[in-house]
Amino acid sequence: MQIDMHFYGVYALARAAGLKPDSALVIATASQFVDDAIDDEAIVLENQNAVVPTMTSHKPLDWKNCLPGDQWKVWVPFHFLPGNEPAGGSFTEKMVCRKNSAPARRMMENALSLADQPMGPLMIGIACHVYADTFAHYGFIGLQRDWNRVRNDTVEINVRSKKIIAYIEAKFEDFKTRLIGSAGEVMPVGHAAVATYPDRPYLVWRYAHENGQVVKRNNPADYLEACRELFDFFVRLCQDHPAYGRGRPEKWSAIKSHLRAIIRKEADKQGRIKAWKQAINSGKLFSVTAGDKALDYDERLFKSASISYYFADHGKLDGCQGYLFHQAAWRHRNFVLHRLLPEYGIVV
Repeated sequence: MQIDMHFYGVYALARAAGLKPDSALVIATASQFVDDAIDDEAIVLENQNAVVPTMTSHKPLDWKNCLPGDQWKVWVPFHFLPGNEPAGGSFTEKMVCRKNSAPARRMMENALSLADQPMGPLMIGIACHVYADTFAHYGFIGLQRDWNRVRNDTVEINVRSKKIIAYIEAKFEDFKTRLIGSAGEVMPVGHAAVATYPDRPYLVWRYAHENGQVVKRNNPADYLEACRELFDFFVRLCQDHPAYGRGRPEKWSAIKSHLRAIIRKEADKQGRIKAWKQAINSGKLFSVTAGDKALDYDERLFKSASISYYFADHGKLDGCQGYLFHQAAWRHRNFVLHRLLPEYGIVV
């Protein structure tokens, strides 16, 4: 998934479930920042102490994608959560990301249990990113494995707009030229072999593995299912932790068709963001405030510079959202690798 779902979609679902605007904004920003936290340089503060960031993503052409250690620390816990299916399967089968898996639901329960801590909203946002990605990244592994290899000549898409077809095909050819034709062939990590097809919400498509197995994907149905599960999670969050919001949740039946229309919109990233903003501003998803209408993602809120500026102004980091994000990300990674996966027999 991309920013249209990880930020704008998560925000809209949280607000529709009854969360306050400020709570929804922190959660949604943390959800998207999982894709943007690519810095690992220590942030040296004025008193010579330092904050060591927890890197949660890499760019597609980053050489660190080749490092097994980084695959375990980044792709596995933050983007391709192992599904542990089938229970009696091989290690490789258990490592495959699965939609709405038991480990994914257990991860969400862990985040909910930490909701009242200072880092709670950040932990929830991170978990929402990982959970949502199981509905897009399922079938692939966050490690370098032959399982991820796909026959490029078998990828087919079903899109109505000729303009979007041309756009997608051009993007795919560019991606193959830069990655699949080189590093992607020797480094089959995640869904690199199918570029960003799993991340386009409107796409109905198919592909075949090198062994000939054909896989059919319906992203609109998968994304709508993810929306329903996230909405229900946010409703529970409000019920169990009223500090996040006391609003009465919208009925799923009242917002489902609007969400489906947004997901199905055939557009580039900016066009999809515009669709989310229009739906939010229209009041079709929830009762809108002035803050909702001004919604925009600002990754600078969590960037290293913001942490340095916060410390310079306050002399401490209590309440610094960027600092709390890295605390939450570190705790999430350790939970997944050293508690969650071992519970399912995957010892890291």
